[in-house]
Amino acid sequence: MKKLICCLMIILGGSFVHAQTLAIEEANMLFDGGEYSSALTYFKSLVDQTKKPENDWLYKIGECYRKLKNYEKANEYFSGLIDKKDVPNEMYLNYGHVLRYLDNQKDAMVMYEKYNSIQPGHPNIRNYMESCRYAMEHTDANSDYAVEQTNLNINGLHLGATRFNNGIIFSKPSTVRDEKTKVTYQNYQLFFSEYDGTKFSEAKKIAANIQSRFFLGGPSATADGKLLFYSKNDSEKKFSSKEKYGKNNLSSTGVNTLNVFYSSNENGNWSDPITLNINSAEYSSTHPNISADGKKLVFISNKPGGKGGYDLYISTKSGETWSSPENMGDLNTPDDEMFPFLANDTTLYFSSTGHVGFGGSDIFVSIKRNGKWSKPENMGRGINSAKDDFGLLIWEGRKGFLASNRTAEPGNDDFFTFEKVIHYKKGKGTVIDELTLAKMSDVTIEVYDENGNLIGTVVTDKNGNYDFSQFDPDKKYTVKAKKKGYKDEEIEVDPATTDLNNLTLKMEPIVEKNVVFTFNDILFEYGKADLLPTSMEILDRLADLLIKNPKASVELSAHTDSRGSDQTNYTLSQKRSDSSVNYLISKGVKKEQLVAKGYGETRLKNKCKNGVPCTEEEHAINRRVEIKVLDVKQ
Repeated sequence: MKKLICCLMIILGGSFVHAQTLAIEEANMLFDGGEYSSALTYFKSLVDQTKKPENDWLYKIGECYRKLKNYEKANEYFSGLIDKKDVPNEMYLNYGHVLRYLDNQKDAMVMYEKYNSIQPGHPNIRNYMESCRYAMEHTDANSDYAVEQTNLNINGLHLGATRFNNGIIFSKPSTVRDEKTKVTYQNYQLFFSEYDGTKFSEAKKIAANIQSRFFLGGPSATADGKLLFYSKNDSEKKFSSKEKYGKNNLSSTGVNTLNVFYSSNENGNWSDPITLNINSAEYSSTHPNISADGKKLVFISNKPGGKGGYDLYISTKSGETWSSPENMGDLNTPDDEMFPFLANDTTLYFSSTGHVGFGGSDIFVSIKRNGKWSKPENMGRGINSAKDDFGLLIWEGRKGFLASNRTAEPGNDDFFTFEKVIHYKKGKGTVIDELTLAKMSDVTIEVYDENGNLIGTVVTDKNGNYDFSQFDPDKKYTVKAKKKGYKDEEIEVDPATTDLNNLTLKMEPIVEKNVVFTFNDILFEYGKADLLPTSMEILDRLADLLIKNPKASVELSAHTDSRGSDQTNYTLSQKRSDSSVNYLISKGVKKEQLVAKGYGETRLKNKCKNGVPCTEEEHAINRRVEIKVLDVKQ
């Protein structure tokens, strides 16, 4: 700012051209160094002092606003330059990004197409254009998550958070004034805020020995709370002579890179930062996320050899050292991947500006199957928006937190809680007697979750049918059928793979003394004792039951209706009973288990005796084969 005032004083004093040249050089130096707030002040002053400002200045003002995440202001400047000839080609690319942030996907597509036509070959331009199509196609998509802003006041940019005991540790800057030098600066420190399930308590500073004047963020604690990983600048020097780069832990080009550190917790006191062997002064490693057991570390780095920007890397602890970082391959893009969160060994959440999404940075999830990470899946609207969404943190179960600037003032982020909305699936089925294949009414159906908890009970109707409408698609279940006189039967249900319209259970009857099984569909040739093929299928099931119960002895009794003479019916029923017994013996049932008995028309089940007019259906009730359990030896 002092330089700016000096330049302006020179301008006012008359040395306009020379002063303007100095101001342009200073503005460009600040812009190239990433100090966009200061550069913005210089460029706007140049524009104010010039009747015909250069389009390059206007572009860089728009770009400063874009970098400072003030997309509305960036749009004001870029929109006035799209028909100009002397603007950088990158303006169309960056304007496309701005329009996506503003959820103007259609015009963003136009900018990307124009950029690609004048400067083809950008490694990720196809993904940008596909993102525009994806966002337009999913404009009305229902969210699978309920997202609400929390009361946690970040008051700036979100720099990452981690669960710690019953709250979170996060980093943010505080304004500090050095009374000796009278200089005011931002100092980054760690804070803790307790979470009671609905709101956060007032944040309190922790670990005064862990701080940085330039950057401190990405805290990640082990599950036991004994180790805390984070990233910060390895040097406290902002400027240094080239001869002292190495001494001040700056890179060979004078860059103050970010590195990963950890501290151990002893009785509530955190140790001073300890560096990891994966660090280098030549490139940055940041946004560390430690696995629950402290054995795996996922982080991002712009080290040479990656796909571009910041890539995801993983390292494994061996003794007191960490393995050489492994690039996570196709999870990375030519843009930036950020804020990894390893929920377990097989589920990784992260943010990316390079994968197909809704606008700015979106949150993605990848599942490790057979040793390979799956293609990242966009977590959809709700979790993601047209703005920046990042820093996902699972709290418990389906609930977690994320950061976003979707509703914040430019340059600020807000902290949100999310919970997955369960879209329950309905299942239905039938319960059948395994022996008779009759549909069973009044069967109790119990549904248990994967932890063995009973979550619901229903009863089959008169047709043996039941339904259950509370199957969570992300869980697995056991459906159990119970009825007196039958063995309990159960099936495993995975809503993701099971046919929920066919949850059929077949129950095996319990073989005990005096139980009678009645079959109306063991049929014979008319007036004969020859079994029909369909009858053999029924007797096959009976054979299986008796073979399973070798200690059981049964009587097979054949019955006729009242039509025909009594003696003829008796003789025919005995032959049919003998025929059934012989068939069972041929299927492996022991002869001593079986007694054949023909009763003719002596045991009618209704009024249809001799001389009583009856329908064919009424007569059919009496034509049956019954199996009575005579004894079950212990």
